[in-house]
Amino acid sequence: MLSIIIPVYNIAKLLPNRLEHLLQHNLESVQIIVVDDGSTDCSYEICQQYLSNYAAAVLITQKNQGLSAARNRGIAEAKGEYVLFLDSDDILMHKGFRELMDYICNNKPDILMGKYVVIQKKGRDIWPQYSFPSVSSEAEAKKMIYTHITDSIWNAWRYVCRREFLIENNLFFQHGILCEDMEWSPRVLEVAANIAFLEEPFYGYYHNRPGSITSTALAKRIADVNTIVANSVIRYSSKDYGKALSYRLVRESFYCISRYFLCKKSDRKALRPIIEKAIDCYHHSASGEVALFLQTQPIIPLYIWSVILWIARKTRKIFNPILGPISIKNVGT
Repeated sequence: MLSIIIPVYNIAKLLPNRLEHLLQHNLESVQIIVVDDGSTDCSYEICQQYLSNYAAAVLITQKNQGLSAARNRGIAEAKGEYVLFLDSDDILMHKGFRELMDYICNNKPDILMGKYVVIQKKGRDIWPQYSFPSVSSEAEAKKMIYTHITDSIWNAWRYVCRREFLIENNLFFQHGILCEDMEWSPRVLEVAANIAFLEEPFYGYYHNRPGSITSTALAKRIADVNTIVANSVIRYSSKDYGKALSYRLVRESFYCISRYFLCKKSDRKALRPIIEKAIDCYHHSASGEVALFLQTQPIIPLYIWSVILWIARKTRKIFNPILGPISIKNVGT
């Protein structure tokens, strides 16, 4: 059995469409766990309405504690051998989901990493657009993830995980932070002994939905990302993939620094020591833009560097451009 864990918070407007789409799948041997994290709208009642006739559905309501707590509660309640994290504003792709179910029924990886479809007004894009490179060992698989997969590798929904693997290794989400996936996924990959890859995209990600978690709380996001970067770069520096992971982490820190100048003055003052701690770890990344930053940062104020990085990111002069995938306008769902 697969357990699909869906954290829900104040998303009543989108829930009917997303739940209808979910229930169109073949859900034999699938448990649906909805964790309402203290919604103040009618999200929980909508879930009751749509899932009341589904015997394998578990509906949980709790005081608002954040995404990490909701996912952890779902893991604790899950009965499936595997768990899949589904954000409440996203969908599962029909063909990919069927292949996912077939794969975990016939194979027993610790984690299964898949492709996904980015859904935007202009159309749909498959990420990544290329096939996963062949690997002959778990060490190669981990290094490949950090060096060859150019799109986001942090999202928890990219990994279908064996539940006992998560519990045995205490792989729960850290409470109280934003960008919890960026802290969680390297820990998962660190101890995984059996990693598999699925070519058919099984997840449909709605890009930048207004009001979603990814578009709020800028100052806290900058603080949390740079704290994760400082801790993770040191933790994984001795790994075979340490430099590659450090480079990916530092890029995330750079992205946050590029938005530092947008914060209120009081927030910038509180953020400075957190960012400086992350900068102290930058020497683990061998990229050219990091070297340039470290050489000039002592004489260029952080605020000015933030503006420079913002402009550079917009013009793709310092950040290595990540080529967008071939647009697939008619990807089915």
